[in-house]
Amino acid sequence: MSLPNQIIVVGGGLSGLSAAHTILEHGGNVLVLDKNPFFGGNSTKATSGINGALTRTQIQQGIPDSVETFYNDTARSARDLLRPELVKVLTGQSASAVEWLQDKFSLDLSLVSRLGGHSHPRTHRGKEKFPGMTITYALMEALEEMAEKHPERVKIIKKAEVINLIQDANKEVVGVEWIVTGKPGQVFKEAGPVVLATGGYAADFTEESLLKKHRPELWNLY
Repeated sequence: MSLPNQIIVVGGGLSGLSAAHTILEHGGNVLVLDKNPFFGGNSTKATSGINGALTRTQIQQGIPDSVETFYNDTARSARDLLRPELVKVLTGQSASAVEWLQDKFSLDLSLVSRLGGHSHPRTHRGKEKFPGMTITYALMEALEEMAEKHPERVKIIKKAEVINLIQDANKEVVGVEWIVTGKPGQVFKEAGPVVLATGGYAADFTEESLLKKHRPELWNLY
């Protein structure tokens, strides 16, 4: 049964989990669909940390930094692929993102390092070996706990592969169609606004994939 006034999040990695928690914080109800039998995605494999400029931790440790410097570092790395409007959000809201993880999920992000491409130390992590896994698991466990305590607000469906976006007469997306992963028989439908948080195409080894189209030498490694 669908949740009332639900927002659908497709993808259970760090992006999707962050979106789900943000929806809940603003009073919405959320349905999270993930094609895998478990949450995490590529985020769990991240080994560096999360970048933030002018964070509380940087200030406490006397690390000089600025949003402008973070923007310029990112722009220099992006070169001709720079999308200024996205980089402004990434850098301008980076401190609040780091502090949201620290405050809401009690995550230790007290170690700040300077990694490649950065003018100052701004990569935050804790003492755990794999920060991506630590951060993602914290959000995952909190969402699963919320789903148990408040099933009227949170619904999680794993092994759910979204195959189509449902559009109305005005071409507005109003829902999704999904199947049980690996079982292309029955098609299920869910209605509501949709947040796509499915990552890139690095793991798409199908004949029609963008990976095969743009990087066939990597597609053949599968």
